[in-house]
Amino acid sequence: MKQSKKAIKRPIHKAVAHHAKRVWHLTPKFVHGAIAGAFVGVVVVLSLGVANQASALSFNTSRDCDDYSIIHCGAITTSELKSRYNDSGVAPVYTHFGISAANINSIDATAVAGTVYNDGRVTVNGKTVATDAITAARLNVNGSTKVTEGGATFYVRHVKVSFSHTSVPAYVVMKDGQFVYAIMAPCGNPVIATPTPLPPKPVPTPTTPVPSTPVIVQASADTTVLPNTGPGALIIIAILAIAGGYASHHTHRHIKRKRNAKVQTHGTKLSPKHR
Repeated sequence: MKQSKKAIKRPIHKAVAHHAKRVWHLTPKFVHGAIAGAFVGVVVVLSLGVANQASALSFNTSRDCDDYSIIHCGAITTSELKSRYNDSGVAPVYTHFGISAANINSIDATAVAGTVYNDGRVTVNGKTVATDAITAARLNVNGSTKVTEGGATFYVRHVKVSFSHTSVPAYVVMKDGQFVYAIMAPCGNPVIATPTPLPPKPVPTPTTPVPSTPVIVQASADTTVLPNTGPGALIIIAILAIAGGYASHHTHRHIKRKRNAKVQTHGTKLSPKHR
């Protein structure tokens, strides 16, 4: 015995698809476009935020292409430094100086432009952030200490012992206002040094406490604090949402006019969802 069409149940996935199509056709096309535009706006805002978090650093300087350089001919951009870190014998030297692969990968976001001087000073924006600098090189000179680590042999010494320049530009990494390490751009030689002490924080002058009057605070029904995303981000999302809504609305009207013209010309009958 055959079952009636009403008695036959649709599979769940087909039923969901059917209702989704109904909701789609009942929802104004402007809303469709606005949702798509807002989504694009969110992606744009997030992309701009990520891009602003890191800025590449580069130096206009000569290169040291001699046998002393840890990185032959140095690395004058952060992207080059990250790439040349993988050169043979570079990572073991940096590891000895406490510089990890993760430190190099994040160098765009952590390093600032600085200078290493032949008297052992390290400066940033003309301010001394460290003294008594120690570095490493591939060749030995008097006053150096030989180190073999990770299959690489290099020589550690104070900058004052042997330095062919008066000063060189360097990537300087600071943390909480204090020097951590540096890498000289012309040669890629790492630098550690004694950080300049931070000035002591001012101690507040003790004052006689004044009795405070209790303040009655009226409770609020809504205590939710929304994140501060900034007006610029909201404006971008709103503009793209409106633009997407209008584009979708006018596109749908254009398609509808063409279908109506086709009906008048050929007498084709449209289904309810295309009307």
